[in-house]
Amino acid sequence: MKLTSYTWLLLTALFMACQADKKSGQADSPTAEEADFMQYVDPFIGTDGIVHTFPGATYPYGMIQLSPDGDTKGWNWCSGYHYSDENIKGFSHTHLSGTGWSDLGDILLMPTVGELKLNSGPKNDPDAGYRSRISHDDESATAGYYQVKLLDYDINAELTTTPRVGFHRYTFPESKEAHVIIDPTSIIFGKTQETHAKITDEQTIEGYCHSSGWGGNRFVYFTARFSKPFQKAGVSLKDAVLENEKEAKGADAKAFASFETQAGESIEVKVAISAVSLEGARKNFAAEGSNKNFDQVKQEAAQAWRTELAKVQVKGGSEEQKKIFYTGMYHAMIDPNLSMDVDGQYVAIDKTLKAEGFNNYSTFSVWDTHRAVHPLLTLIDHQRTADFVNSLVSRHAEGGQLPIWELCGFDNRCMVGYPSVSVIADAIMKEVPGIDVEKAYAAMRAIAFHPKPTDLGDPGGLEEYLELGYVSADVPQSVSKTMEFSYYDWCIGKVAEKLGKAEDAKLFFERSKNFMKHYHPERQLYWPKDRNGNWVEGISLTDWEDLKGHYVSGNIWAYSYYYPHATNMAIELMGGKEAFAQNLDKLFAEPMNMEGEQHVDISGFIGHYGHGDEPGHQITYLYNYVGQPWKTQERVSEVMKTMYAAKPDGMPNNDDCGQMSVWYNFSAIGFYPVCPGDSNYILGAPKFDETVFQVATGKTFTVKAEGLSAENVYVQSVKLNGKEYPNTYITHQDIMNGGELVFVMGQAPSEWGTSAEASPLSALQ
Repeated sequence: MKLTSYTWLLLTALFMACQADKKSGQADSPTAEEADFMQYVDPFIGTDGIVHTFPGATYPYGMIQLSPDGDTKGWNWCSGYHYSDENIKGFSHTHLSGTGWSDLGDILLMPTVGELKLNSGPKNDPDAGYRSRISHDDESATAGYYQVKLLDYDINAELTTTPRVGFHRYTFPESKEAHVIIDPTSIIFGKTQETHAKITDEQTIEGYCHSSGWGGNRFVYFTARFSKPFQKAGVSLKDAVLENEKEAKGADAKAFASFETQAGESIEVKVAISAVSLEGARKNFAAEGSNKNFDQVKQEAAQAWRTELAKVQVKGGSEEQKKIFYTGMYHAMIDPNLSMDVDGQYVAIDKTLKAEGFNNYSTFSVWDTHRAVHPLLTLIDHQRTADFVNSLVSRHAEGGQLPIWELCGFDNRCMVGYPSVSVIADAIMKEVPGIDVEKAYAAMRAIAFHPKPTDLGDPGGLEEYLELGYVSADVPQSVSKTMEFSYYDWCIGKVAEKLGKAEDAKLFFERSKNFMKHYHPERQLYWPKDRNGNWVEGISLTDWEDLKGHYVSGNIWAYSYYYPHATNMAIELMGGKEAFAQNLDKLFAEPMNMEGEQHVDISGFIGHYGHGDEPGHQITYLYNYVGQPWKTQERVSEVMKTMYAAKPDGMPNNDDCGQMSVWYNFSAIGFYPVCPGDSNYILGAPKFDETVFQVATGKTFTVKAEGLSAENVYVQSVKLNGKEYPNTYITHQDIMNGGELVFVMGQAPSEWGTSAEASPLSALQ
């Protein structure tokens, strides 16, 4: 093509404009199609060990998590699937990702051939029921898609999903007895109260499961539409077919559809669910399932994942590092999940409600995810962050309280404190739009004065905290509760200050100092006290049983460094920076020598530092506060190398809805949010040559590491937007403004960041 002078001028102008956008930090990066980070997502990472993730198909933050179930009981099967499974019982539509307890597993389907069996049978005798053996050699998964060969039946099963509709494709052998069983009774950990199944026409089966468990007293309604008419269909009770009946209701109602199939014939099943009503499930089906086929939905789900994953783009690093990183991003974008029908109706706090002006979400593992998952989303996804906050706040506005750990709109009160306020405060302080700040503040303030029992059966400790200024040792996990209440109070105080509520700000900032009342100067640990203020005696530091009554998971060492809002105050309590640094060194250096039963969440040890439970996730970054950032760089690198791998047991403990994953993600990028709600991120050292954030403002923020290698883990110097940058922290506004942060890496520690002026200051002074 011949170019005219006008064309040359136009192209030159466009080129210069693009360059100007790059310099100003405007987004000019590969599209989701061009930068396909899907190739690095491995849904099998975390399915072994006790990480508790699932490998099945899900949509970003979607209502459906369509995945295989090997068992519905036992610690290893919190997600329904464990990599040790040699057989599975079917594919259900809801699952939890990486949690330490469980529920869900709703509406299970299983294709079979041959004799019709309506009970799954036990794992150790799969021939007794409709179970099938599987092999990992004929099993695969990508984001939004799962496939496995059912060896007993020679059926290839494939799964994909929209936000509210699960899509199954079963490819059968030639058979005159091909079946698809629908089992609403199969619930993970929960208890089935009543199930219902009804054949409504020659291609549709509908019903519900009413169950109780960690997600409360709940219903899941379903409508299942097959791609071809049944040759025969039926319902059952007590695993006996009800002849000539099209409907069954009882404790164990099930249904089945039977076909004659040709070799290689595929039958698709679309299953829409609703927590509200059967009509809600039908509406969800009409909106997302009626005019789509499996391949179309698989492609749409993949594209949705590409778009989300491309919000943080890395270059360099090893293939394994990229797999860990992007699987971590994937894990972070499963929950919180959509909990609302297409008409806006949802169930929460034992009510049927309608979302006005926001999308309702649930599965809020906020005791875990407030630490890193939600801060990541405040950087890259303002719309969903606002939806999450508005969902949480609505629980108070509709006549309840902010949840501690919410599943299916029900607060199961797992864990301690009131961690929802951290998520809300972080979003408000970082200026996420779309939040009614006054309404949010009212919800935050209310929960800080109204005791809410925990799932442990104890009173929660808030009454004692308000009365004494600390939680006394006659309340379980007393020290952990005081430490957490103190941080959450600071979060409330920051929002009060922002809103000009001076008296409230003063009140909550004063309350946020209560953690200091547990500091034992002789032991240099945070120790339990009785109601009279006396230190509790007779506690052994080498026996887990002595510790578990006073600390969540028994981890006194994690909580002795848990004051994210007031680290500088804690440093002074311990005798200053040198003493604090020496204690950190001791923490990592001294080997464990413990007796008694070890809590399952205490794992991933380097010395006494346990990475397997979230309260210690900030510890490796605390060296920056005492002018020794090279030790943060060392320890973060050590944790990443020893605790994470691109394999099924590639994390030290429960992923907890993405928190364990996102610790790695932030650390690989080069900084970490030690104190959500504060504007500072504490610098570590990047593990990729380049990371590009598509931040929620529409700009890009790039982190580069020059001279990076396996040996060069130490930061020599840093530049921000071309200027020397001495500080060992970076602000949220620096990132949101767009720009470039460049690390120069080397083999040995340097003097960078060691001055007192370079260290971060904690939010509370």
